[in-house]
Amino acid sequence: RMERKTEDDRSDSSDEEETEEYSQLWQKVEKVFEEFHLSPFAMAAAKKWVKLMADPSKTNLTRIRDWLLLRINNKHRAPPASRWQKGCPDLVPGLRALPFWDRGMPEMGWVREIEDHFEDVKEELLNLRGKKGFQPFRQPKWSTKLASDDVGAVSHDKGDWNVFYLFLHNEKFEENCAKCPKTVELIERIAPRQYKHAFFSALNPGTHVIAHTGPTNKKLRCHLPVTGVEGSRLRVADEVREQEEGVCYVFDDSFEHEAWHDGTSTRIVLIFDVWHPDFSDEEVKFLGYLQKSQMKEEQRMSAGQDSED
Repeated sequence: RMERKTEDDRSDSSDEEETEEYSQLWQKVEKVFEEFHLSPFAMAAAKKWVKLMADPSKTNLTRIRDWLLLRINNKHRAPPASRWQKGCPDLVPGLRALPFWDRGMPEMGWVREIEDHFEDVKEELLNLRGKKGFQPFRQPKWSTKLASDDVGAVSHDKGDWNVFYLFLHNEKFEENCAKCPKTVELIERIAPRQYKHAFFSALNPGTHVIAHTGPTNKKLRCHLPVTGVEGSRLRVADEVREQEEGVCYVFDDSFEHEAWHDGTSTRIVLIFDVWHPDFSDEEVKFLGYLQKSQMKEEQRMSAGQDSED
């Protein structure tokens, strides 16, 4: 009887240790999710995702599983795959790291269709002349706590840079989008899993956008030069490309990059982001869920600050 009791005690002790480890793990998970300002309901939903990630057979969740493990262990990024990514604050492990993604790659089949509708984009852009919408970049108060994403936050050391927003951090600029319905429809229909970040970027002659990195490798950036392109150059890592009107350039802006416009007329480019093609649809859904919650909280806090002013 005493031997049986001892075995039972050991079993109870082991169960208590496992329960304690389980509890500590969930506390770490919750701490990570608190950074994204999840509501209690959203937290419960996120935990369901974590339970799915715990199954190693779920290979469609490999990248966010590895990302969450890093965050649980107080690491905000994976080691850079390239020295050109050293300045990027948020690197997800397991994603291919290429400065440029060329049209011949299987994942880039949509690029040619974007180019096929170039004249529609150009027509809508030209119709914007004389209308309000372009503005010098002003970073929204609610986004100042987020990593800058090379839309003026890092900015330029000479010349003028103006933007015409269609989408910014999941927010749709309804009035602007109404002026460019074909362009918006093109991005939403053709661009795979768009990142809800799109705008026209206007650089005056002589403008230099200084070398910088984007906030994350979760996305790729697409440039479609529309007008005034002659004299424009784009460097990503150690590759420099002369830009051509109507030709898409897709690159990973987690790599250090910069741009010059040495032409004689204003260069305008349509810029939009898409989720990294290595993510599964499920991973995009999960990361988008976190991102949306974080943006909502930042906007709410900004509104509260404005009401106090």
